[in-house]
Amino acid sequence: MNIKYFIEYISVAAMAFAVSATMYSCSDDYPGALDAPYSTDLLSIKVINAGADRNLIYEGTIDEDKKMVSFKRFDPSTDFSNLKIEATVSEGAELDSDVIDATFSDDETEKTVLLRVKNHTRYKDYFVRIRKKVPVFGADLDKATLYDFTGGKIADAASGSTRWADFDGNHVLLVSRNGGVKPELFSVADLKAGTIDSPKILDVTGISGGTFPISCGALRNGHIYVSNLSGGGVSPLKIYYWDTPDSVPENILNSILADDAPNANTRHGDNASFNIDAEGNGYVFFGSNSDGADFIRYSITSGKIVGEPKVLTSFSGANSYPTIFRMDGTGDYVFSGLYTYPRIVSEENKASAEISGLNGLQITACQIVVFNEERYLLTCSVNRTGRGTSALRIYDITKGSSLSEAVALLNANPKPIYEFVLGSDKCISPGTVVNSSIQKDAEGKDSVLSVFAFSTQMGFVIVDFPIKVALDD
Repeated sequence: MNIKYFIEYISVAAMAFAVSATMYSCSDDYPGALDAPYSTDLLSIKVINAGADRNLIYEGTIDEDKKMVSFKRFDPSTDFSNLKIEATVSEGAELDSDVIDATFSDDETEKTVLLRVKNHTRYKDYFVRIRKKVPVFGADLDKATLYDFTGGKIADAASGSTRWADFDGNHVLLVSRNGGVKPELFSVADLKAGTIDSPKILDVTGISGGTFPISCGALRNGHIYVSNLSGGGVSPLKIYYWDTPDSVPENILNSILADDAPNANTRHGDNASFNIDAEGNGYVFFGSNSDGADFIRYSITSGKIVGEPKVLTSFSGANSYPTIFRMDGTGDYVFSGLYTYPRIVSEENKASAEISGLNGLQITACQIVVFNEERYLLTCSVNRTGRGTSALRIYDITKGSSLSEAVALLNANPKPIYEFVLGSDKCISPGTVVNSSIQKDAEGKDSVLSVFAFSTQMGFVIVDFPIKVALDD
């Protein structure tokens, strides 16, 4: 072939290719205008037969970039095996099927199925997300409202001479010896409004005796209980009772332990666990100091009639501040002590389950509360040894066919669902308290769970948790 002719041939071909490339680069993106008659877009979609009566309509939202279709959560009475679809698609296109089968297994609440849009020989698949609106239970921990009275905000609460406190939803009781014998009552409404300097000082007529004239206390059924500390066998152990915040106290227990409970250790009253039901009946437990080797248990009836003492064996490692609190509506109690792990126990302090997964946290004052059909273990740790923190921790112990099974599940995964650190300073006399109160709505259903935690020298916190609400989106 002539070389000149060949070169001219190559140049013409290259020019033709360049023109062709320019033409195509200026055309519509793939699939291009040429393919427009065969578009496969899903333009709108709805399910038209949801609900028990198959008359609810749910509009879908289409994300074309992700090829994802989302609906609000469906009424759980819907027949998910036969979801009837109405859709708008590209001209000439159609759905592969106008029925979706999104049948759920027993443990499923969400499913994604494919929906195909066809046009001639072309098609496009969309992911359709179907979710069932199911009841939700318990507290919404993400919407907690915290009222923080730590860090010395209230002087008496941060004093080492205030070793006990309590909470009933309406009031906070501080059993304070800061500057004298000074049991005081704070309005929770005032505290939440920021008023912290106007507590009611309770009448202390007749309060005397013991190593400390006041030490621990409780708020139960609108009544107030304060106990002293008996530092020896001949030192009296006392309980005082106020019918109302304006009452003069009544001395409902005045016991010489050397006479009434000679088999008990000599010092009691560093801790007190008041378990009194709505009828005013129950028990109060006093753990011994310093080894926590025993409890003295007194029955209480009609709110203020105290029975004879009974000495119960404790657990190794309980130390000075052990507590035993009943789970409302049951015969189960939860024991906790500083240098051992909590246990589920009877009124005789006999263990039926061990919460060994929480060993080593220096936990006292554990309580169990049921709120909106979920069950929680409330704890407060302390820092008596120079390690760790004083912290409120909440654990979910809902799962399990029994409380023992729930404890086993917690031991396998001992992670709190909520935690708040009250402080990290070391405290050698660490009285700690947790308690809770449940607000009801107009229908008498659980509405707000309020959790209280106090630790000596650190102060206290109140945390409000609303119920979980099933969301539509």
